[in-house]
This record gives sequence, structure tokens and C-alpha cells, in this order.
Amino acid sequence: MKKIFALIFMLSLMASCAFAEPVKHAQCYTSDELTTLDKENVAGGKGTLHGEFAFTRDKALDNDAIKEIGFMTLKHGDFIGTHEHADNEDAYLILKGTGIFTDGMGNAWIVKPGDMTIARPGQAHGLANLYKDDLVFLDIIAKNSGANLEAIKANQTPQLFPAEKLFDKNSEHAGGTGEGTLYGKFAFRREQATDDQAIKEIGLMTLKPGDSIGLHKHNDNEDTYIILSGEGLFTDGNGNEYIVGPQSVTIAVAGESHALKNTGKEDLIFIDLIAKNHK
Repeated sequence: MKKIFALIFMLSLMASCAFAEPVKHAQCYTSDELTTLDKENVAGGKGTLHGEFAFTRDKALDNDAIKEIGFMTLKHGDFIGTHEHADNEDAYLILKGTGIFTDGMGNAWIVKPGDMTIARPGQAHGLANLYKDDLVFLDIIAKNSGANLEAIKANQTPQLFPAEKLFDKNSEHAGGTGEGTLYGKFAFRREQATDDQAIKEIGLMTLKPGDSIGLHKHNDNEDTYIILSGEGLFTDGNGNEYIVGPQSVTIAVAGESHALKNTGKEDLIFIDLIAKNHK
């Protein structure tokens, strides 16, 4: 009888895990909290795509705009096959190494650190490492459930933003109460975005030692800070503070607040990506 009850309990536990609902993600993930997930021959490609994720799309809530954030690595000779995105958006931001980025029109470009790429609904992309050093990049997936997909597909936007063509825009007292200057180099900003696009803004940001972004609330969009170098102090909407460094991922969804300060002796450099789900 005990064995029968034990078996029933185990089956119930397995069923509950199998059908577990996605849960709201945290506001801060340090490098030691990332989850490793490797994928083989992605999108008809070759080799292993190594990933270290803050969270993955299968754990995202329907209302989340940003569905997935991962630090990805392709070894020499490996590649992600060219594939089209039907209803979500995918940004590859190159961090280390050299690669070949392709779009759905047969164009191919050499990409290097600082280059930013995106595939919106109806657009295709692929990425290959034909060079000896590892190709390391950020992969960020977002979705706007309320998007007019036909309108997006009919009005295609650029997919490649080379580092040397990013434009400067700096902010004083960022967040309203921040200290000093927030330096930014942008692929595009929210002022240029349409209501249908999920990813509204991507910028490479710098805070000098002692400078900060003040605590501020996001009412209807999401904002992620992904730390590339330096050391800082991240504050969430509940006043909790976290020491952040390279490969730390922070996020504020609609209704949440956040702040960031450079507490180190070197520049604090991070990606700032804003997205919105108009669902």
C-alpha cells in the first residue's frame, strides 16, 4: 500500500512540474545565477550554440515583452541557420569575436564587437563563426502580442547597425534624480519606433565612476540593463540592492522601478534595451 501511495505522489509531482505555469521573473540575475542551456544545429545550422540565460521564453508570461535574454557562444565553424521570425523579434548584439551575419535577402556582413542586429516579424537572420576565436553575443527575444504583423512586414526596417554608425545621445540626471551623465550610443531610440514594434530602443550605455541613474518607474514598457564591464549597484522597486558586474542582467517590467549606480573605479558599461507589449 505504501508503494502505491508513493507512486501516486510521484506521478502527481511529475504532472505538476510538467504543466507548471510560467512565473514572473526576478529583477536582477547575477552571473552566477544564469542558467546554462546548449542547443544543437539551431535553425538548420551546425554545431553547438552555448547559452547562459537569465530567463528563457518558455518561462515568460504572456504579458512580458522581453521573453528571453542569453549570453551565447558559437565556436569556430559553427553557425545558426538563416531563419525567419513570424511574430517575435530577435536581436543579436556582438560582444567578442568576429562573425558573418546574414539576412533573408541573401546579404551577408562581417560583424564585430559593438555591432547590433535585429530581425523583426517577417525578417530572417543567421549567424556564423568562420574565425578561430569564439563568437560571443547577446541574444534578446521580445514580442508585441498586439502588433499588426502585416504592417510590420510591409514596412521592413534595417537589420544591421554597425558600431561605427551608432549615434550618440547623452542624458543628464538620468531617471530624474541621477548623478552626472549617462552616455549612450544607439542603434535606434523609442522616438523612432512604431506601436507595432516590440523592441523600441537599443543602446550601449556608460556611467562614469560615481554617476547614476535615479530610481524611476516604468509605467507601460520594460527596460533591461545588461552589464558588460565594470561594477555597479542595482536597486529594484522594493529597495533591494544588488552588486552587479559583467554578465549581470536586470529588468524592470511595467509597474516596476529600478536604479543603477557606478560604484567602481572604472566605467560601468551596459546594454539598455526597451521593449513594449501592447497586448
